[in-house]
Amino acid sequence: MPRNLVLIIFFLFPFFLSAQINEEVSFSHEGKTVFGTLSKPDTMGKYPVIIINPGSGANDRDGTLPMLGGNVACLYPELLNETLYPYKDLAEHLVDSGYAVLRYDKLEYTYPANLGTITFDKLWLPVNSGIDYLKSRADVDTNRIILIGHSEGSSLIPHIARQRSDVYALISIAGPYTPFDSILAYQLVNIATLCNGNVPLAQSQANQILAYYEIIRSGGWNQNTPPLFGVAPAVWEDYIKVIDSTAWLYNQVALPTLFIGLGEDINVPPSELSRFKQKVTITEDFWLINGVNHYMTPMDKPQIDESLPDTIIYWLRQLNTPNSTGSLQLEKSDILVFPNPFHNEINLLFSDHYPQLTAEIFNGEGRLLGQFVSKNQAADEKWTISIPPDYPSGMYGLQIRNEQEIIHAEVLLKTP
Repeated sequence: MPRNLVLIIFFLFPFFLSAQINEEVSFSHEGKTVFGTLSKPDTMGKYPVIIINPGSGANDRDGTLPMLGGNVACLYPELLNETLYPYKDLAEHLVDSGYAVLRYDKLEYTYPANLGTITFDKLWLPVNSGIDYLKSRADVDTNRIILIGHSEGSSLIPHIARQRSDVYALISIAGPYTPFDSILAYQLVNIATLCNGNVPLAQSQANQILAYYEIIRSGGWNQNTPPLFGVAPAVWEDYIKVIDSTAWLYNQVALPTLFIGLGEDINVPPSELSRFKQKVTITEDFWLINGVNHYMTPMDKPQIDESLPDTIIYWLRQLNTPNSTGSLQLEKSDILVFPNPFHNEINLLFSDHYPQLTAEIFNGEGRLLGQFVSKNQAADEKWTISIPPDYPSGMYGLQIRNEQEIIHAEVLLKTP
């Protein structure tokens, strides 16, 4: 008689209570007060901390985005009249896994009419002051300060990290490799095309933007060159020097880095992830999450897709889990499951004989996606389960059972 199934996979995701503490905080940056929220688990201790560096625009700390207007009806019809809170959603998921998360209101949101003199550091780099503030707190693990950059924020975090020695890891979500002006020009024309807008007008606006930034890059601007979007040409010059060097900066800072592309991203298309993959040599972690738009939600739900924070947490756990084989196992395992992450196949290797086993795959919502049966599993025999190619990247539940016992684990699908 074979033994009952023994739990075979250690969980990289320790269990944390869902209770959270949300503390209203503030810190000074370039003569202005930045207001934000520090969320953390409702437990004692020092927490690794994540700072969310937001995308472009006058974003508040939650990334609040009312889905209104004609372009929304065209591009996101099932989200029309919803309100998205992507940074708040992301923070809550990350805190549930034991991290503290700082998110903040951008200065142009807090001071729309009295921001004062604009500089590159003032407008784009509040994260520097946020890090200094976090390091003053007794509840923060100062050896585990992680920066998440979303969209434009992704282009800034390697520059911030290169200036400092206290950043532990970088995570890019929907970050553009293409320079800011080119991606903006692309967005104008692409959205006009998709939504039956005035494409010639959009192309004209795109050309004006490209011409302006070409003057900045060439050094041809002078005191008579007008500001653009309220920012003076000298400040844009400082900005362009950083943004145009994003891939180089990621390589130079050489920190553990995760790049995540979003499969339904209209603003920063998934091809940008491929361009990073060609140029950034310090990491092999380039993951595409299908079915998710630029605002980190599915096309039909206003909450962020859970596969995104699941992927981030899995990757962060791996930083502290040396494992040369890439498999998940205990010292006294009956079954070895590998590789994890996997691409299109999961392998199970057994140290005992089992007359019949059933393996089931569940998505993040607990829905059964596939069932596989092994009728006579011999000891030291590998059982390979092929996963359909249409499964999107993300975290899946794996359940293995026989007549006596059921075991559960989490596995991560990473598209090639």
